[in-house]
Amino acid sequence: MPNWLKWGFWLSPLSYGEIGLTGNEFLAQRWLEIKISGVALGRRILMDQGLDFSSYFYWISIGALLGFTLLFNVGFAIGLTIKKVPGTSRAIISRNKLTRFDGGDQDNNMENMMPKLQAETVLSPNRTGRMVLPFMPLIISFQDVNYYVDTPAEMREHGYMEKKLQLLHNITGAFQPGVLSALMGVTGAGKTTLLDVLSGRKTGGVIEGDVRIGGYPKIQQTFARISGYCEQTDVHSPQITVGESVAYSAWLRLPPEVDAKARNDFVNEVLETIELNEIRDSLVGIPWVNGLSTEQRKRLTIAVELVSNPSIIFMDEPTSGLDARAAAIVMCAVKNVADTGQTVVCTIHQPSIDIFEAFDEVTTLHIYPSPGFSF
Repeated sequence: MPNWLKWGFWLSPLSYGEIGLTGNEFLAQRWLEIKISGVALGRRILMDQGLDFSSYFYWISIGALLGFTLLFNVGFAIGLTIKKVPGTSRAIISRNKLTRFDGGDQDNNMENMMPKLQAETVLSPNRTGRMVLPFMPLIISFQDVNYYVDTPAEMREHGYMEKKLQLLHNITGAFQPGVLSALMGVTGAGKTTLLDVLSGRKTGGVIEGDVRIGGYPKIQQTFARISGYCEQTDVHSPQITVGESVAYSAWLRLPPEVDAKARNDFVNEVLETIELNEIRDSLVGIPWVNGLSTEQRKRLTIAVELVSNPSIIFMDEPTSGLDARAAAIVMCAVKNVADTGQTVVCTIHQPSIDIFEAFDEVTTLHIYPSPGFSF
């Protein structure tokens, strides 16, 4: 090794760790008692490895490691003090798109454009009409739906001797096209369970009852192609834009008979329906760090499901974790979906009066033995 590079060995904490460990091991008495050609075996091993240091280097190594620990922690604290705290979550738009929107020089118009990008989204009133791609409006009805799962071991230990635990008890109802329907109930009443049973997302347990789609018995393989499900958690790729997320879902989920032009027109229609057209070129980003806000991510989740052109769409607590304003924006987008003629079913928990009044029909679930009813 060149002499001018040897200093790098002493700048590495790993070097001091290796010197301390090897010295502590091979300079022990049991390694010094065995001699080869008059040299202790432990000393011979250290010489072969280039680590033949005096025994006091063990303490030097400990001191150096403690010094490195103190140095790194102080440097880390100073770095966190100097580094700016991440700002509030906001949409990010590329410079090329920004220049195109301005229609002129970006530097001259940057100050005028940024307030527009960060301004609050103003949603248009409820809109009616059909989507670009046709779909068949379908009513979903269910009668005497029961759902059983295996009794957990913890309940058996507390004296519950039944082999099956019934989670849904004789639930009856129907959801109509173009009607925004809600499933309400206290925690544990079975809102999400009923939603999962109707959508066919329950793979375990025993389901009883009559579920019909458009008057015909439900066949899960067919139903999966005409239904969508928006989960409570919003999972999206952070490195692509809003428009790319929706377009990617359309390419994967629409039938091959749909040509590229019709597919692109449908993507644009969905973005307009969910009020995402203004931020279609914004990066999704990482939650709570950058990119879209929580309310915008929820609307993107709805758009990703809506672009599959379902006749029936289920939403599990679309307003959960949102403040009053954000929840109102999401509900306005959900109402737009229902206005297209699709069957929309949402579960809600502790809604405000404004959210409650946005629904056309509410079905309440009660903890057994109280019956469920609609109004």
